[in-house]
Amino acid sequence: MRDAGTCGGRGCSSRRIAELFQRKPRLFLVDCDLSLSPGDRVVVGIARGSVLKSAWRVYGLPLALMLTGALLAQAIQPGDGAAVAGMLLGGGVGWLAARGGRSERPVVLRREDVNLFHMRKG
Repeated sequence: MRDAGTCGGRGCSSRRIAELFQRKPRLFLVDCDLSLSPGDRVVVGIARGSVLKSAWRVYGLPLALMLTGALLAQAIQPGDGAAVAGMLLGGGVGWLAARGGRSERPVVLRREDVNLFHMRKG
């Protein structure tokens, strides 16, 4: 029996966002050319504009295609039913397009000096 307050194991967006802020260690795939050991502190960088590109792909593109689909369907066949059908079709195409995109991986820029962290403790 499913709990009414959960997403039934399918994964809610709010749950996934909350997982980003949890305290236990998380694993992320990054590109690295350095020789590192477990426990090394590193500085990680992302490509300029990659956050904006990802946000556009995940949110902007589906929304734009939903609106475009609704407007085109409304122009072909006036009425709310056609607009809803066009919106759903455009949203489906936008969702597929968003899932098909690839984002750039973060890159390990350098190893952080361990002594800096010991001096700041307190």
